[in-house]
Amino acid sequence: MRERLKILIIEDLPDDAELVYLELQKAGLESECTRVETAAALEKALESQDWDIIISDYNLPGFDGLAALEILKNTGRDIPFIIVSGTVGEETAVEAVLAGAQDYVMKDNLRRVPVAVRREIQSHKLREEKREAEQQIRDSLEEKEVMLKEIHHRVKNNLAVISALLTLQSDYVKDEEAKELFMESVGRIKTMALIHEKLYQSEMFARVEMGDYIHQLVKTIQETYDATAKRITVHLDCDNAVLDITKAIPCGLIVNELLTNAYKHAFREKESGNIHLKLKKDSESDECQLQVVDDGVGLPEEVISGKSNNLGYNIIRGLARQISADLHLTGHDGAHVLLKFKC
Repeated sequence: MRERLKILIIEDLPDDAELVYLELQKAGLESECTRVETAAALEKALESQDWDIIISDYNLPGFDGLAALEILKNTGRDIPFIIVSGTVGEETAVEAVLAGAQDYVMKDNLRRVPVAVRREIQSHKLREEKREAEQQIRDSLEEKEVMLKEIHHRVKNNLAVISALLTLQSDYVKDEEAKELFMESVGRIKTMALIHEKLYQSEMFARVEMGDYIHQLVKTIQETYDATAKRITVHLDCDNAVLDITKAIPCGLIVNELLTNAYKHAFREKESGNIHLKLKKDSESDECQLQVVDDGVGLPEEVISGKSNNLGYNIIRGLARQISADLHLTGHDGAHVLLKFKC
């Protein structure tokens, strides 16, 4: 509290304003009091300087205490407002408090004015401290959001550089099988880079909207296998489930492995084919189901049993364990892969 309070008194009777000032003096509250009595004078006073508190009569020439309170509220400033009157009752007092006045004092009990002033000055100080603390938190959060966006942007760019280097390196590889392995690695890197691109573009910096992500991921894979993709139709049915990044990346990699495997192996004996990819979220159980089904040649028994050395499906099993997913494979009438996990 400042040594001398700046108090604006809205009062048409100078003697009543003087009585308020004397009560403040007797209570040891040093103050500089300025009196106004019209709406125009009040607006001018609010523009001219800061006030610690406003004390207003209720009945004034041409307007009243509620109108004065409305003028203050229209400025957007938080200044404690106390109404002092001797002619209105309890109902009006309640109305004034509901409208935003901090207190209501009857003129026949002016001894309450210093008590009310001290209390409301202290309350205002606490509100100011709370606002400052909240602003500091907001500033800190904004700074962290900027940093997180930059991190995702840099990770995405670094992964793009790695992908480009592997692609360039593959041009020097003569063995076609080794070259294919290079390009599979490039696909996995692009899958992770796409996650960070989505996070960079989003307002959520640790959670991914999987519906949009999977649509874009499928498009990227189709572009990679352009010749094969022209004879294979992918049917998507994906809820826009939101996953934490720790589950979104493994989920995206699983989709990449399943689609890549289907494009490479499922339809080698067929002129055309279909892949059905579903991602569904049960809001009640908070469980997600990822299902990829094709009408291709199916899966070997050793892949289904987990005894195969197939790298793609070994990666899928490892990623499924990472997100604590139940993995179900069947492959006698095309490949059927189902994962169930907590979202």
